[in-house]
Amino acid sequence: MEIAGIIIGIIGLASGLYFGIRSLRSKAAPELKRDIEKIKTQLEQVSIYLDGLPETKDKKKKALFEKGMSLMAGYKYEEATDLFRECLTLESDASEKSALLNLMGNCFYARSKWDSALGSLKQALEAAEEAKDEKGQAAALGNLGVVYQAKGEWDKAIEFYNRGLKGSEKIGDEHGMVQTFNNLGTGYQLKGEWDKAIQFYNRALKGLEKIGDEHGMVQTFNNLGTVYQLKGECDKAIEFYNKVLKGLEKIGDVEDPLMKHVMAQTFNNLGTVYQLKGEWDKAVEFHNKALKGFEKIGEEHGMARTYGNMGNVYRLKGEWDKTIGFYNRALKGLEKIGDEHGMAQTYVNLGAVYHLKAEWVKAIEFYNKALKGLEKIGDEHGTAKSFY
Repeated sequence: MEIAGIIIGIIGLASGLYFGIRSLRSKAAPELKRDIEKIKTQLEQVSIYLDGLPETKDKKKKALFEKGMSLMAGYKYEEATDLFRECLTLESDASEKSALLNLMGNCFYARSKWDSALGSLKQALEAAEEAKDEKGQAAALGNLGVVYQAKGEWDKAIEFYNRGLKGSEKIGDEHGMVQTFNNLGTGYQLKGEWDKAIQFYNRALKGLEKIGDEHGMVQTFNNLGTVYQLKGECDKAIEFYNKVLKGLEKIGDVEDPLMKHVMAQTFNNLGTVYQLKGEWDKAVEFHNKALKGFEKIGEEHGMARTYGNMGNVYRLKGEWDKTIGFYNRALKGLEKIGDEHGMAQTYVNLGAVYHLKAEWVKAIEFYNKALKGLEKIGDEHGTAKSFY
């Protein structure tokens, strides 16, 4: 039986989120920058496009925008969406509308509201096209790819990534290009076309070396580790994960929340590799390191994933009560941040454990919860998987 969802624990990072920020000269710039860093750790693949919103002269719009960004950073995506929507009622040019609609799409994506995310992002694309804003178009296209990827529509995701790539190439946006190479790698990785994924990750790495983006290189080493892990080449995966840790030491920016996030994820991924190797105590050791790292930066999603991964290890050890305890802790965290997709997948995992315990009524109860959750968010791929 397959144990699905967050329990897989392999985390593929997109390199260097694209921020279309003209400048951050306002008095609120330090706070806004901190909020952006937090959002970058939460929404790994999406493009956060802000256009000129940080320096708008409209005081009401500025206040709503900055409050919305603060709410996003605090995982309050629904409230943030309401503020961005209110911003849209104020006089804005097409480029600003595109930026606000992109942000709304990001918030819907974070809440697993795929159809709403697609609706906002398609409107963002239309507004960017109206404004002849090529950066905004590339951001919207990339984000549409991310949402289709989350829905399990990988060919469609790749189609949008390629469209976004053409836009980034046209305007010479090398950061946007390497981000898209990483996203294409993730798309092919999910399709099981691992050699193609490696090809795109290496293209991303080459571009990052060219522009001297060591942070992005570290994240791409992580991506390469994940794909080798999926290929079953555990030692190669460990080699790349160790490159991540060495890269973080070289950067030395221990206070950077994004780098703290990457380190915690790498510990999590090392835990899953040792799990695959059957070295369960070592797996638990690395997952505990990951948990401490996520707790330090208050990264609820990472904590939930780690609880799920620890549950997975104890499942393999046959320690059912510990397994259920960790899955329930994962579920509590996912409920807190409103990740309905993760919640549905965790219900699948709980159902599978009760299935293994031969507690059929409990197993059916959780499978039905999973089914309802997946149907609610329109995840046909996940719905099919829950019956596997």
